Amino acid sequence: MRTNYHGLLLNNRIYPIDDLKILCEEKLSDKKVPVWEKKVYTFILEWLSDENYIVQHSSGTTGASKEIRLSKESMMISAQNTCKFFDLKFGHTALLCLPIDYIAGKMMVVRSFVGGLNLYMTEPTSMPDLTHCGKIDFCSMVPLQAFNSLNSVEALHNIKKLIIGGAEIRPELEVILRDLPVEVFATYGMAETCSQVAIRKLSGASYERYYNALPGVEFECDERNCLIIRADYLHEKIITNDVVDLRDTRSFRWIGRYDNLINSGGVKIVPEEIEAVISKSTGLDCAVIGVPDLKLGQKMILVLEKGGSEITPEELKASLLVELPEHMQPKEIVFVDQIPRNSSFKVDRKKLVRQLQ
Repeated sequence: MRTNYHGLLLNNRIYPIDDLKILCEEKLSDKKVPVWEKKVYTFILEWLSDENYIVQHSSGTTGASKEIRLSKESMMISAQNTCKFFDLKFGHTALLCLPIDYIAGKMMVVRSFVGGLNLYMTEPTSMPDLTHCGKIDFCSMVPLQAFNSLNSVEALHNIKKLIIGGAEIRPELEVILRDLPVEVFATYGMAETCSQVAIRKLSGASYERYYNALPGVEFECDERNCLIIRADYLHEKIITNDVVDLRDTRSFRWIGRYDNLINSGGVKIVPEEIEAVISKSTGLDCAVIGVPDLKLGQKMILVLEKGGSEITPEELKASLLVELPEHMQPKEIVFVDQIPRNSSFKVDRKKLVRQLQ
């Protein structure tokens, strides 16, 4: 594979390609190196191999996980677009705190190769340890990590530019992030697009409601109002299951997932819209799901994490009557200790349905 880089800047040290390969092999044979870190070195070796593609699996959040072959050339162009958009230069520090199993984690490594970024990494937990990282120019998190990191605001302030993607960002989190002295951006993308193709600024006075396309990317909608993506570095258009409000060929507002729609008595309900309202009014983590029902086809159930709240189902129902129209009222409210999530920290709706059934 042809590249425009000669090595990787890792933990303040430049490793030429040959030395980098030796380092990876040493780390993989070292029993003291944790599994999550070994996965990073395994990917680096895969990236440096002669194959012109990598094999990536989709998250499987809304359907069966599928195997995808991603062109390394496409990944490099995507990385270049991101580095250019965020003005990332050689030597800027980048923190990897996402699982390398998913495209978002892999692309942090690729951006470090392409942009000459100084890559640091920490264990990809729901609350990554930022205390030992020092000043970070660029970092990517999922919403749950960003929310949990608010418990360590001082460490979070050490990040200059933070991008958040992989799942919906709840309104109450957006409000908090807006006032942080950190540049925060929401990203939209997926494995098939080699990570983000659109950016929405969340922080400061220039806060945006619509996602804006990165260079070389255009959007359209199909008959379901689901987003279609065209990018000059992709071999074909990508038809998504994301329902959007398309403003023009370069911007859109995300509404929800078509495959999450609940058809209750002939009325189609977008769970994400209801979740945003409930989460904002209660401060509780929640999920809206549909379960089979003989009369309605699907019955809408609201599931909330207890989170130490004293609110009762009766009080919540009274509040929802004010907050939501009649057709969006849940038929049942259930409190659980913890809403199940997959390894990329997204709500696992399929598992939640099985759990309730």
